[in-house]
Amino acid sequence: MDFINFLLKPLAYPHPVEEIKLLQTHISWVFLTGDFVYKIKKPVDFGFLDFTTLEKRHYFCQEEIRLNRRLSPDIYLDVVPVVKREGGVFIGGEGEVIDYAVKMKQLPEESCLTSLLEKGELTSSIMEKIARIMANFYASSETNEEIATYGLPEKIEVNIKENFDQTKTYTGRTISREIYEKLKKYSFEFLRDKKVYFLNRIKAGQIKDGHGDFHCANIYYYQNKVYVLDCIEFNTRFRYADVTADVAFLLMDLDFRQASPLGNYFLNTYLAQTNDFGLLGVLNFYKIYRAYVRGKISSFEADMSGISQDRQKAALARAKAYFELAYSYLQPLFKPCLLATVGFLGSGKSTVARHLAARLGAVVIRSDAVRKHILGLKPDEHLYVPFGQGIYAPEVTKQVYANILNLAKEALNAGFPVILDASFNKEVYRQGVRDLAQALNCPYYFLHLQCDEDILKQRLAKRQEESQDISDGHLGLLSSFKQTFEPLKDENQIVLDTTQPVEKVVQEAADFLSALRD
Repeated sequence: MDFINFLLKPLAYPHPVEEIKLLQTHISWVFLTGDFVYKIKKPVDFGFLDFTTLEKRHYFCQEEIRLNRRLSPDIYLDVVPVVKREGGVFIGGEGEVIDYAVKMKQLPEESCLTSLLEKGELTSSIMEKIARIMANFYASSETNEEIATYGLPEKIEVNIKENFDQTKTYTGRTISREIYEKLKKYSFEFLRDKKVYFLNRIKAGQIKDGHGDFHCANIYYYQNKVYVLDCIEFNTRFRYADVTADVAFLLMDLDFRQASPLGNYFLNTYLAQTNDFGLLGVLNFYKIYRAYVRGKISSFEADMSGISQDRQKAALARAKAYFELAYSYLQPLFKPCLLATVGFLGSGKSTVARHLAARLGAVVIRSDAVRKHILGLKPDEHLYVPFGQGIYAPEVTKQVYANILNLAKEALNAGFPVILDASFNKEVYRQGVRDLAQALNCPYYFLHLQCDEDILKQRLAKRQEESQDISDGHLGLLSSFKQTFEPLKDENQIVLDTTQPVEKVVQEAADFLSALRD
């Protein structure tokens, strides 16, 4: 369009501009000016979105600001007019309004998760920080009777059907007929045969006004702060959804980028914060859905007018890769296995569990988090109490162990390996692990963590001083805990010396388990 050329000139902007970069998607033109970004919606109608009139584009610009301020209020600034005057086109000021733009602060591209990942700078701690932010976001996200209906299988089927209808013409080009048919069969059968899963998600209140486009390219980590951008504003049925649909999007994207362990850190932190283990039953379904949507969008991009041949080839290759990733999810990713940590306070149970889980693709069920959810506390809320009292009273602890075993059963039935992160200081609790493994016909092993007492004391003192971990275990409890600890007598144990670096400990455990499978 003619105004594009005008907006590539610095004089079009009401602030100093040295360089302008234009990015183009199938629905937007995005002008990067250094300090600010201006996003203008294309006058297109894809069925699932309609930007064909000025009024509609203005409305959806306003919606984009409103919705994205939920997660990044200091990035989304305003809706500004694009005006024509004196034979030119300008952002803001007097003149005939010919369009509208979303004005945003421009974040450095190197702070985007895709860039951090390429540079090897995306860490487990960043992923865990993102998980905590998203857990808080969904806890406060709107839900009501209307939104909840979007969790019904028949509503979800609308999106599924649209995906397959819109990609039918791409069979033999970006998706093979075999993959198309198998994914289509799986998707509709899962909606029909696992209907109770979706109904349970509605009962759990997990259908929310969420994000809808939650993947690496829309997440930034800048100056120790997380920014999540670009939620879906143009169609509520893509944003009103099970929170699992968003979680699955990020996990799928990390799988696509060969960074699945980072996704595991996100998932387990999210689960600890929310106690929403029910999402595991539908997680794979939504990962397939998300990979398929990305394959569809990349297919559309390949047919976009005005792009270079190289970009077209890249879009075609990317579409094929996404469809193949969706297909790969039809195969079980892991062999169910039940692991349980055993050890004194400060022996490194949680640290080993979280890093080993990332290696194995396992779900971590942490007793410290479950205990607080049972009592209606936030996981990061600290209550330091005497040994065996308050939230650590015997009757509460008994309830916690029963609960983590129930959650383990749910996760194992969903096809995930499980690590139970708890002390398992008494034989009665360990017997619960054996009984569950026998009932589900899966192997079990105790991760027996051992450590020098002086190091235990140092770790516990540091933990309480920093108050960054959700555990309330502290130095004053160690003596009493040791006195009540029952020795572990079980052949199915992996003894780990956690005075060593955690990387070495995790490698030893992973090697042991790998040898058993071989």
